[in-house]
Amino acid sequence: MMTPKVEMIGSNKTIRKDPMLILDLVILVMERLSFVDFHRARCVSSVWYSASKSCRTRQGNPWLVLFPADVLHLPEESIEDSCKLFDPIDHKSYTVRDLGSEFLRTSCLASYNSWFLMLDRRTRFYLLNMLTRERLHLPSLESMESTDGLLLKFKRNFDSSFTVTTLHYKDNVTLLSTCFRIDAAVLWVDERNRDYLVVWAFDRSLAYHKKGDDGWRVFRSSTNQRCVDMVFIESKLYVLVEDRSITAFDFSCGDSPMEYASFTTSPECYGPYGPINFEHLAMTLSGQVLAISGVRSHVLNIYKMDPKSSKWSIIESLGDEALLFDPRITVPAKDGVLKNCLYYSNDRFHRDNDYNLREDDNRIFVVNIQNNYEVQLFNHVTASSPLPFKDARWFVPTFGGK
Repeated sequence: MMTPKVEMIGSNKTIRKDPMLILDLVILVMERLSFVDFHRARCVSSVWYSASKSCRTRQGNPWLVLFPADVLHLPEESIEDSCKLFDPIDHKSYTVRDLGSEFLRTSCLASYNSWFLMLDRRTRFYLLNMLTRERLHLPSLESMESTDGLLLKFKRNFDSSFTVTTLHYKDNVTLLSTCFRIDAAVLWVDERNRDYLVVWAFDRSLAYHKKGDDGWRVFRSSTNQRCVDMVFIESKLYVLVEDRSITAFDFSCGDSPMEYASFTTSPECYGPYGPINFEHLAMTLSGQVLAISGVRSHVLNIYKMDPKSSKWSIIESLGDEALLFDPRITVPAKDGVLKNCLYYSNDRFHRDNDYNLREDDNRIFVVNIQNNYEVQLFNHVTASSPLPFKDARWFVPTFGGK
């Protein structure tokens, strides 16, 4: 049993101090804890909470987050403003509560580690850390300037679309009113200093905002085509457009992104009925860009590009990595993560049309890339819940502060 420390002051006074672990020792203890135990330890005391911010940042195995559906026929007080987290390795579920009264009517657009890009019904963007519930509010989307120097005003419709009104700056005369959806979005967050970048696409334009900017800025690619998908890594944005070519932008060259490269589909990507239809992009741990086809038909093909010849070729294996479909990244296949597999959850069609996840087929599964066999299903995750879910996404939880 540890004996309390006694300090002598003068000849007749003593001060008894309860034993307390020094900060460095607390940090060493916390860095050895599992993901769940780490977050529990943060709540022990203010000292342990401070120590958690000084721990090195670590990544856990992929988890699922399930977003609740907005059930119109149920009274609002009977529906919790919460979401569900599921750890597929330990087969445990956790509930994140008190996410706000409007959370049910909020859509998730992208994720980066434990951070999620959210858009509510009032056309307000914000970043949400699903583990700590920390929020970073982004500028209002009420209006912004287009690439043509016109004023764009946004109004969220009941579904996931916008009504975008184009006005003349000088006399505020309405020139055009059109309905658009957000075609794709990416998010990047620096865990240490909370720097961030958000990019989302609508029609043939891309809007972006980074920490320190006053509002949203708009840019277009030289192809002037609609964005199909995009990925972001190390200040580089890769945009897949309608003709299935890929345009690359560099965000490290000043205030505005610089278009610096374009890659087209090579003859190696032609099938018996014409060119292969690239549907999505992804990024490997080494920073290599991948193009994906056959997601809708479940006949999955993944292509990589030779950086020297700019030619695409199909790959049979991801090696010791697994691909998470939602953040469009690969992760190490270890500690229970299945190698050479795609972790899939929901799709853009069902998200755009506000279809809830079905209990018997919730579109959450793991498929082997080589043989296209489903090796793991997660129907039990939604079947065990009394309330429906509208969306699910894989993400990589992070913990630690530096």
